[in-house]
Amino acid sequence: MAKRMSKTLATEIADRTLAVVNPQNRAMAMDAALRRHGFTPSAAAPPSELLVRSGLVAWLLSAYAAES
Repeated sequence: MAKRMSKTLATEIADRTLAVVNPQNRAMAMDAALRRHGFTPSAAAPPSELLVRSGLVAWLLSAYAAES
């Protein structure tokens, strides 16, 4: 069964990711949060301009709309 990311979870992951001060460690924080919730981190990293919460939430929802 495919797993779908909820808006609430995407918001939580975005908040936790953006709370990491060092931008170089944000990718690791996001990967860890995704794995903790049962998602396989996407090979495609979010574009660097997604440093705002709303943009990162939208990217997470589109990237993890339905994981196979």
